[in-house]
Amino acid sequence: DFERINYNELIADTYFINSSNSFYELKKFMHKNMNNFFNKYKSNELLKKFGIEKILIISSLVEKEAKGNEDKLLITSVILNRLNKKMKLQIDASVIAAITQGEYRLNRKLTYKDLKFQHYLNTYVIKGLPNEMISYVGKDTIEIVLKNPKSDFLFYFYNILESKHVYSINFNEHKKKLNEYRKKIK
Repeated sequence: DFERINYNELIADTYFINSSNSFYELKKFMHKNMNNFFNKYKSNELLKKFGIEKILIISSLVEKEAKGNEDKLLITSVILNRLNKKMKLQIDASVIAAITQGEYRLNRKLTYKDLKFQHYLNTYVIKGLPNEMISYVGKDTIEIVLKNPKSDFLFYFYNILESKHVYSINFNEHKKKLNEYRKKIK
């Protein structure tokens, strides 16, 4: 029987351990490390609102979707804004996780059919957060999420020409920016 450590049982980081430690000791060490991390934030407003499990889920979405710390702040704000408005999150990384089950790299662009793929991780078809994380997540990303960053943005897309996400406050603005972008990539 193969033992594993689930996404929600550790914070992705570099760990220095004794090679004579058992798998059980490693797992126990990682649990303690995670508990110590979250104990530092026990009075955090967002942690109180969502709890550790949902903060880890949000953080995993941000981890897979964002391209750097500034992007992580803005994508976190979009996710929180959409949750507050009870909008579907519509995060591409969740679709990829649903399709691949984390077992391989999706080496193609997502299609409209992919966005409709019925799966419990796909935030295009489910409302709210998925029931589980889509990846391991590092403490830097969790700390960014716990900052509870604020913006008015509700939409974004990735502009491959500029290697960055483009953010919008409403659907009309988003649609306009997306159409301009699509004309450039044709």
